[in-house]
Amino acid sequence: MQFLIYNFFSFLILFFLFIFRNEICLKLKLIDYPNDKSVHREKALLFGGIFLISSLFLNIIILILTNKFESNFFNFFLILSFFLVALIDDIKDLNPNLKMILSIIICFIGISLDSELKINNLFFFYSDNIYLKNNFFFNYVLSILCILLFLNAFNFIDGINGLASTVGLSFFLYLIIKNPLILNLYYFFIISLLFFLFINTKYKVFLGDSGNYLISICIAMILLKENSDQPSLYYAEEIFLLLLIPGLDMLRLFIVRIFNKSDPFKGDHNHLHHRLFNKFGNLKTVLIYLVIINLPIYIFFISQEFLYSLIFISITTYFILLKYTS
Repeated sequence: MQFLIYNFFSFLILFFLFIFRNEICLKLKLIDYPNDKSVHREKALLFGGIFLISSLFLNIIILILTNKFESNFFNFFLILSFFLVALIDDIKDLNPNLKMILSIIICFIGISLDSELKINNLFFFYSDNIYLKNNFFFNYVLSILCILLFLNAFNFIDGINGLASTVGLSFFLYLIIKNPLILNLYYFFIISLLFFLFINTKYKVFLGDSGNYLISICIAMILLKENSDQPSLYYAEEIFLLLLIPGLDMLRLFIVRIFNKSDPFKGDHNHLHHRLFNKFGNLKTVLIYLVIINLPIYIFFISQEFLYSLIFISITTYFILLKYTS
């Protein structure tokens, strides 16, 4: 009963945050005005980060008050730090190089504070595991690279309304199917993300970089913690499949931009989701993206015999869609 009461009051707090979203965003200057990179034509509130970080902290407070909090506060250094950097970026549009330097520093400090974030082992389904304990290069450098790759690959899909939050929810669903204990720490956050998806489409409220980074760093931390000393619930092949389409799109764009002698970090309308959007519109683009990202990983979950076929089909599908939308 106590647990339900705390949740009820937490939902009330989030509801009042939502009611005063305009005042909050105007005060913090969290307004996204349309520009040449935008798909939307009207100004939108970058309220997603504020809304979701509030839900996460309310989730933690509920667990503490009900004596169910089983984590440590160092776990949230990465989450809070990346959120603040991304929030500043939403407000002031940080230089990409400065943002990258800050991200590397945050990763290094976060991994130093929480040893479970270090990649000590790589667990494979099809080959022998690789044990990397007490290897500074792999423990730190590989962990930092994996976090930055995940953040940037996920950030690359945040280009049309509802795509990043929907993909984030689908990732959380898969992680929970493999390990239901994740719900203990993130249940309120995930429910809030579902609610945000509704207000996102109805009230012109966007995730912003702060919301996008928040979702992706939470997922990245779950995956990293499962690759600590004990055998992992998630094989390296699974993580590869999760990131295959966003990672492939990111790699293609970097190569194309460098080849064209333009800034590889400067956004454009050449992303796969932009091309799908121009061809099919918002809703169909989100559905197509969900299918091409999630179908391979769920097939792998059911039967691990088709990994290489799934990789081949996913890559082929990606280039077919590029050709069809050119």
